[in-house]
Amino acid sequence: MAAVNLIPWDLQLAITRQRHIRRWVMSFAIAASLVLIAFGLDWVERARADNLAAEHKQLQTQANTVHAELKAVTAKSNQLLLQIERAKALRDKRAWSGVFALIGSCMPDDCWLISVATKPEKPELGSARVSARSRSTKEKEPQGPVTIDAPRKLIIEGYAPDDAKPLQFVDNLNLSGAFARVNLESTQVEPVLDGSYYRFELLCEW
Repeated sequence: MAAVNLIPWDLQLAITRQRHIRRWVMSFAIAASLVLIAFGLDWVERARADNLAAEHKQLQTQANTVHAELKAVTAKSNQLLLQIERAKALRDKRAWSGVFALIGSCMPDDCWLISVATKPEKPELGSARVSARSRSTKEKEPQGPVTIDAPRKLIIEGYAPDDAKPLQFVDNLNLSGAFARVNLESTQVEPVLDGSYYRFELLCEW
C-alpha cells in the first residue's frame, strides 16, 4: 500500500526549515561553548603564568637579598678572623703580661703610671702567606698565617714625687736586660691634686 503524505508541501518545507535551523543553532551553541571553554582555559593559564612570574620575581629578589647579606656576613667574618690572627701574632711576639709585670717591678715607690703605649700604636701588617688551596668565592682574603711586625719601642708615662725617681726607673729597666736601651725623654713639674709632681716620659727600645 502506497504511503500518502497529507501534509501540505509548504508546511513540510517549513518543518524541514525549522529542523535545519534548530540543528544549526545547536551546532553554533556547541561551537560557542567550546570556544568559551578554550578562552577560559587560556585565561586561567595566563593568570597562572602571571602568578608564577610574580612568585619567581619575588623569590629572585629574596635570593639577591640573602646573597648580599651572606656576602656582608662573609666579609665581616673574614675581617674578624684577620683581626684574631693579628692579635694572636701580636701576642706571640711579646709576652705582654710579663712586660707589664717587669715594668711594675722596676718602678720606684710613690710613682704611678698614666700610659704605656707601643710606638707605633698599631703594628704594621706584614706579608701574609696565601695558601694554595682553591677558593670557592671571588673574595681574595688572606689565608694561612699572618705575619706582623712587632713594635720596637714602648713609651711609658707617669708621675714621680721628685726628679730622682724617673732616673732610678730608667736604671732599673736598663739593668733588667729586657730592653736594648731605656731613655728618659722628658720630665717636668705639673700640679696634681694636692701638690706638684714630676711628669716623666720614658722611651724603651727592644
